[in-house]
Amino acid sequence: MLDINKSKEILENYFATVTQERFAIDLEKYCPELVEAESASLASDEFDNAELYQQANQESKLEIAHKLLKKGMSIQEVSEILELDVHIISK
Repeated sequence: MLDINKSKEILENYFATVTQERFAIDLEKYCPELVEAESASLASDEFDNAELYQQANQESKLEIAHKLLKKGMSIQEVSEILELDVHIISK
């Protein structure tokens, strides 16, 4: 039968002495599903962050493009400077 106090003592001792590296090794060894889930979550977060960055970058370029057009630059010049497609700028 499981002795709650003994289990608590073992866990407290483990966490008081374990290094971060050892904990990562033990976690991967005894709970691989947690490591896999975390890896998938991180990959998803990285993808989401990259997508948000691209979207924000595109929106910023479009705002700048419209300001440059108002200042009298041609669509072709703005397209070259901001590396945007002429069709996107003209919308």
